Amino acid sequence: MSEYAPMLNQLPLEIETVTSLRELRVFLARYEKEIFCDIELPAVHSAYWFANRGQFKELLSLDAELTANPTLQLFSEESLYVGRQHLRMLKPMYDQRMLQRFRKCVINGDAKGWNPIVFGMFLSIHSVPVREGLLQFGRQTWSGFINGIREQRDLPELECSLLLEEHMDRLPAWIENVVVESDFAPGTLKAKFR
Repeated sequence: MSEYAPMLNQLPLEIETVTSLRELRVFLARYEKEIFCDIELPAVHSAYWFANRGQFKELLSLDAELTANPTLQLFSEESLYVGRQHLRMLKPMYDQRMLQRFRKCVINGDAKGWNPIVFGMFLSIHSVPVREGLLQFGRQTWSGFINGIREQRDLPELECSLLLEEHMDRLPAWIENVVVESDFAPGTLKAKFR
């Protein structure tokens, strides 16, 4: 068990409270366990397969599940912002009917446009292999958190780089867990929400 394990459930999961490298480690450990591995990676994976199969209603259901999940509420503003920005960048892809339908649902308020869903759809549209895409999602997530806090709080660059490497080293195993788990239940919702 990690030296940070006793602190995991004692602090609120708020990035704004992080002021030191130790607090960043605690935050990332909780985020990895409670959100990234249990919600975000499975959601990207599910969105990828739903988009591949043309399962639009399932994408909307996944969006609604993420919206209803209380664990994500602290990060909803950021995730929705990134997801909607990504949708705006994909707007010129008029030939992608499912993407355009989803975008219209977001504009009309029928869907929120969570980043994991939009990212999964993007991977599907561009035929990115799922493991490679999940790796890219993880890289963006961890580097965004670690580099963002490093710059805001003037944390040591070397230690933050090592912390990023630690999270990147664990990422393939987490991805494999998501992919293998979903292989046992084909055609079902891949995300395992608490």
